[in-house]
Amino acid sequence: MRRVAFLLFVVIFFSSARAVVIERIVAVVNGKPITLTELQERAIFLKNATGKELPLKEVLRKVIMEELQMQEAKKLGLVASDEVVDSYIENFKKENGLSDEDFKKFLEERGITLEAYREEIRRRITINRLMNYEIRMRVAVADEEVKEYYEKHKEQFRLPPMAEVWLIFIPREEGKELAKKVYTQALGGFSFEALAREYSKGPNAEKGGYLGMVKKGELLEPIDNFVFGTDKNLGMIETPNGWYIIKVGKREKEAYVPFEKVKEKIKEKLLQERFQERYKRWLNKLLDKAVIKIYM
Repeated sequence: MRRVAFLLFVVIFFSSARAVVIERIVAVVNGKPITLTELQERAIFLKNATGKELPLKEVLRKVIMEELQMQEAKKLGLVASDEVVDSYIENFKKENGLSDEDFKKFLEERGITLEAYREEIRRRITINRLMNYEIRMRVAVADEEVKEYYEKHKEQFRLPPMAEVWLIFIPREEGKELAKKVYTQALGGFSFEALAREYSKGPNAEKGGYLGMVKKGELLEPIDNFVFGTDKNLGMIETPNGWYIIKVGKREKEAYVPFEKVKEKIKEKLLQERFQERYKRWLNKLLDKAVIKIYM
């Protein structure tokens, strides 16, 4: 983009009122001027959307790229009509419970004119149509590619070690002797679930102390160390609060999220990456053949 050292203005004369309106042009894209007023309106939209006030030169870059896309959409007959814009605005008001007066205040509070808002909506709808036509409809990911990604990046889908756990908790005030008695009975083959229902003051006592499959790191550290740091299936751990008698069932030291559960997420990721790559190449082609002059 070639920079020009002077400023360009559009001068409009109204002879009857003898008034002069001067509008500064900040850029010309394939013969289409972009005015300072347009640029400032777009800056307001971007500030409302991002919560940040972007430098005008950065806003101008965005405006130029959008203008190139709007020109391309016009060639293809994809520009949103007034009826489509009206329908979008009516739906927006309905979804947000806004009356005509509320909508007017909504725009005023954001420093946006109705005309500028309509053009913003037209631009959004049109560019989305263009993206569907030029990019999205031409981007695909085969099932084999999704599966290949899963296998090559399997570590991303690794699950933490898991184990099936039952607990009996004997509070300190009930004494170590009771804890040892219950533990001895469990070692001797007594039903762990029955012992839990009778003696445990811990979680799920009424369900035989069954916690189900738990992940490494979810339990108290000393219990976690026993469950995942040893191969023992029955043990007793002392803590400041009392004693835990632990029964461990099956252990899963290495597991992965099943492919079926993540394949759609992977496919969407690959589609998005492919979309971005194609979009950048397509934009660069528009830029290569464009005539752009900047006056700021």
